Amino acid sequence: MSLNEELATLRKELAERAALGDQLVTKREMEHFMSFRSLREVTEAAGHLERSGWQVDRTEGQDANSRYLLRAYREQTLDVESAEQALRGVYAITDKHGGSYDGFGARLITAEGSEPQGFFGRLFGTP
Repeated sequence: MSLNEELATLRKELAERAALGDQLVTKREMEHFMSFRSLREVTEAAGHLERSGWQVDRTEGQDANSRYLLRAYREQTLDVESAEQALRGVYAITDKHGGSYDGFGARLITAEGSEPQGFFGRLFGTP
């Protein structure tokens, strides 16, 4: 997906999280996933991400599609500005090193003592 499509997906997910009661201003680990064609590309991207304040995990060897996988993560809030800035930065680094951006994730954090609504609760407006 293009950066604009990724940003639209991020905004949609943040809105869904807010509707579920996610405390978007609470720090948690946000992670981004990428893949690269060569060992050189993944190594250079990992170094660039680390210099930019991210921690990285990478797989040993290639996956079934002959790609090298990389995960970048750090503790941060998920307010729109912070989340978009993080996505833009990781996406740019991935693109610069010839990689493919594969998505993002973060755990849901609700107010202390509350339970996130299940599927039917969201559908029918009940917990």
